[in-house]
Amino acid sequence: MTQYPYVAAPATQAPTHGQQGYPQPGHSPTPYSTTLLVPGTNHYLELGKLGAVVGLCGAAAVNLRRMQANEATGAEALLDTVRTGVAAGLATATAGFVANQFRGSIASTVATLATGTAVMYVLNTEAPHKPAKKP
Repeated sequence: MTQYPYVAAPATQAPTHGQQGYPQPGHSPTPYSTTLLVPGTNHYLELGKLGAVVGLCGAAAVNLRRMQANEATGAEALLDTVRTGVAAGLATATAGFVANQFRGSIASTVATLATGTAVMYVLNTEAPHKPAKKP
């Protein structure tokens, strides 16, 4: 049986992080770097896009059913779908931002649910309908 000599793995220097957790120039982040976990503007934009996609999918499914039942026209269904998708995206990004302000997982979860619900409530408030004028 042949034995192979022990070769130590090359030592690597961990990247030096600045104030916000981003790598300093001259250092490349490792695959397990914490830079991916530091929230920033791009992080909330990605959350918003994900929320918008989920909202668009759910609203499109509901509005397709409404169209099949002749409860809405194509234009009404499209407008409602887009409005719901945008509201879901804004609610998701806002909830992510607020949740990031808490350290505990329970407080973060409660803040996420409360913020998302509040934003969707405000954005889905319909304007009061004006009664039609009688001739």
